[in-house]
Amino acid sequence: MTPDAPPPPAGAPAAPGPVLIVEDSPVQVEMLRRVVEGAGYEVMLAGDGAAALALARERRPAAVVSDVNMPVMDGYELCRRLHGEAGLADVPVILLTSLADTGDVIRGLNAGADCYVTKPYDEALLLASLRSQIDVPPTTSGADAGHPMRLRIGDDVHEVQARDARQLVGLLVSTYESAVYQNRQLRSVQERLLAANRELEDSNRTLEAAYAELRETQSRLVQSAKMASLGELVAGVAHEINNPLAFVLNHHATVSRALVQIEAEARPHLSPERVRLLDKARERLSDMAGGLERIRDLVVKLRTFSRLDAGEIRTIDVEEAIESVLTLLQHRLRERIRVTRRFGPQCSLDCYPGPFNQVVMNLLANAVDAIDAAAREGECEGEIAITTFQDEEMMHIEIADNGKGMSEAVRERIFEPFFTTKGVGEGTGLGLSISFGIVRQHGGTLEAFSEEGVGTRMLVRLPLRQTAPGAATNTGAET
Repeated sequence: MTPDAPPPPAGAPAAPGPVLIVEDSPVQVEMLRRVVEGAGYEVMLAGDGAAALALARERRPAAVVSDVNMPVMDGYELCRRLHGEAGLADVPVILLTSLADTGDVIRGLNAGADCYVTKPYDEALLLASLRSQIDVPPTTSGADAGHPMRLRIGDDVHEVQARDARQLVGLLVSTYESAVYQNRQLRSVQERLLAANRELEDSNRTLEAAYAELRETQSRLVQSAKMASLGELVAGVAHEINNPLAFVLNHHATVSRALVQIEAEARPHLSPERVRLLDKARERLSDMAGGLERIRDLVVKLRTFSRLDAGEIRTIDVEEAIESVLTLLQHRLRERIRVTRRFGPQCSLDCYPGPFNQVVMNLLANAVDAIDAAAREGECEGEIAITTFQDEEMMHIEIADNGKGMSEAVRERIFEPFFTTKGVGEGTGLGLSISFGIVRQHGGTLEAFSEEGVGTRMLVRLPLRQTAPGAATNTGAET
């Protein structure tokens, strides 16, 4: 027994001798000693098979717990030596092994081992095996002792010579118990791996969602910068045009008044040819007045569009806002796309002007793109119909086109970020997604109705009054 071994606890099993632990690893020796002594058994320690055999000769152990791989003398040889001595032949031997292959079982049978416990061992299984070997009294060798047996394991046939039936059954049962224990361990590891895999999949989904959100945010920031630059450019152009325009308009009025006065005095004295020139000059001045008025109207619409004050809710004229957007898209409309306006009698709305303009621009630009796509596939007289009306609480804005339309599968995905049916470089897939977000931030809805080969109808519903201002973002220009 080790010098510092504690006294056996009350109710400890009464063993007919100490348990001999044979292990060359100091760490494993200490662990085994703690487990076996904790169960109430007296312990003897040896570092190899030769030392263990010497201790067993001095004091007969109740059982031997031995490692297999050791210097000087391994566990199998220790088994053979013990069972070869008259006073030790019936001492049960428990071998600690990894059971890496069937050869371990055969070597244990031929060596006379009584039980296998796999490493790393389970303490409860080790103690249960130890108790079963100590508590069951040894049997004397029967008539069948010493006769070789042939065992088939898989495709191999092995010849073994067991001491008796008890040793053979005990070793095979302990091998089965070890296999069951290992199977439970493997199942536990498999369950942990499955749980870890689920956690990893959840983490991957979270990362993918975060990455998608990051991409969307980055694209929105880029589009926001584009729209801010466009607003500044439009405002700057409108300002630069407005100053000389005011100068020309004032002087045009002065020239027109002067021409009227001169004409009244000079006409009676002019030849017919000069009179024709005078009439032509008056007509040209009138045409110039019409052109200047159109320029002034364009400047007003440009200044209306450039009100990109997204952080402030304002009451806007919906008709005026839509016209300002149409002005910017006029180069795409020209004479080939007819725009039909059906504006309701009341068109005032509380909103963020810049983001609202962006929603209208995205929807109108998409309508033009759809008509262009239909025109490339065949004859198509393009038409866009804009309808506005309001009820007691909501403003309804409908933009319909007779373009190529969409399939139901495409329609269900058009509000997804980065989804686009356009070619590379023709769209970002963000326009409708951003428009949907802006409308939702205003407390409204955006719906799409479409039929392939017929056209698409986009319906925006917005509350007339904004009672709880939110942060609408003016971003995105393309789908």
